[in-house]
Amino acid sequence: MTRGFSLLEMLVALVIIGILTAISYPSYQRHILRSYRAEAITQLLQLANAQEQHLADHGSYTNDLGALGAAAANDSLRYRYSIQIADAGRSFILTADVAGLQRADSDCTLFTLNQYGQRNLQNPNSLACWY
Repeated sequence: MTRGFSLLEMLVALVIIGILTAISYPSYQRHILRSYRAEAITQLLQLANAQEQHLADHGSYTNDLGALGAAAANDSLRYRYSIQIADAGRSFILTADVAGLQRADSDCTLFTLNQYGQRNLQNPNSLACWY
């Protein structure tokens, strides 16, 4: 009596593993992309908080990410952060735009946040990205 697996049994096991991988990998990739959205949301909320502190200290908002202590925001490989100032420093729009590998997340390509805490005003259909 021989012990071990026959070639047919090994091939069946490989086919099953291949099918499971083909089904689960795209789902895993979508999950990873969604999890990185939290990076953009967290960074935007921290920048908004720093903007409010800057307003309290200096009387206006700033468009300088470095002045907000956001050096880490510029180092992100998945998002590009920017600030738009209007009304002589009385209003701002923070933006996180996808970059690098995150471009594969076609559902949520842009996050914005203003001084009132309003999210994605330009595209209200994308509010689901924040949750």
